[in-house]
Amino acid sequence: MADPDSTGSSSAATGGDGAASGEGGAATGEDGAASGEGGAATGEEGAASGDDDTQVLPPVTFPDASIRDPEAEAADLARRRSVIGLFERLRVEAEQRRGYDRDAVFGGWLYSNGRSTRDRVLGAERRPDGTWLSLYDNVSVTAAADLDIDHMVPLAEAWESGGHRWTADTWTRFANDLGDPRSLIAVTASSNRSKSARDPAQWWPPEDAYRCQYAADWVTVKSRWDLAVDSVEQRVLDDALDSCTGGEFEFSNPQTAATTSLTPEPDDTATDEGEADVGEAGEGEPNQNEAGEGESADAAASADARNDCHPAYEPCLPNLPGDAINCGDLTASQKPVVVKVIGEDPYRLDRDGNGVGCQS
Repeated sequence: MADPDSTGSSSAATGGDGAASGEGGAATGEDGAASGEGGAATGEEGAASGDDDTQVLPPVTFPDASIRDPEAEAADLARRRSVIGLFERLRVEAEQRRGYDRDAVFGGWLYSNGRSTRDRVLGAERRPDGTWLSLYDNVSVTAAADLDIDHMVPLAEAWESGGHRWTADTWTRFANDLGDPRSLIAVTASSNRSKSARDPAQWWPPEDAYRCQYAADWVTVKSRWDLAVDSVEQRVLDDALDSCTGGEFEFSNPQTAATTSLTPEPDDTATDEGEADVGEAGEGEPNQNEAGEGESADAAASADARNDCHPAYEPCLPNLPGDAINCGDLTASQKPVVVKVIGEDPYRLDRDGNGVGCQS
């Protein structure tokens, strides 16, 4: 049997421990109160922190936003206005489709110092790495043989837009126009043949990024050579230019090319009969030859009377600067032309270099 006194002592001890535990609990309570006070303090700090956030806000930024240089904006606007001004001055005329003969208006590339017009365009457009960029379709080309030299305004389009009135000399200069780099352009054969003789109402370059430049260049060449646009072509170009900002193309005002025309008909009204006459003249039918021969015969007679014949040729041809005369300007009595010294042929009448020109 257990000793009661010892049991009481143990209980007392336990009671003492319980009291101690109670004291610990009280202590813990005090710590909790302290913790509560700390929490309150933390809450106050949080409130203070909240006050700071409402007073200092981060700046609002737009990372993608950019402000263009005002001078660049002004240059773009001026460029756009210049192209539109040039476009608005183009004549609007119905096309003259009859009488076009490519062989008659384009006898091939001219040669100067052993280089053809084609060679000169390729040389001008060749990039430093020896390749070319076909702008119509954004294709890099490594072999010159894969390129065509395209007339920005095709020969047939030029004929239809007023070129049917031109003399053979004007056609030669138009077809070989190196005076403005926009007139002739090296492009892939496939894109050139896709374009063919189509105007912007019928064809646009497949490279979208080039279309504003194409529209500006088309307008420039037409203006340079005093060619017209038809009403549909005008409307399509107007829409295209309206969508261009001016920052999408390069532009400089073209120098006007000198053009000479055939003797106009007495009645230059737009009747069917008048149009037929112009078409026949363009085809090289007898009325063109008679007009050309009359003018050339008068010039030759005047030159002979003044003893002002060109020293390089027989019979007498007018002594004019440069290559102002071609075979189409001569009368039957002036053909064939003898080149006195083979190779000295400023009019370029002797195409095969045998000393005799204009044999047909």
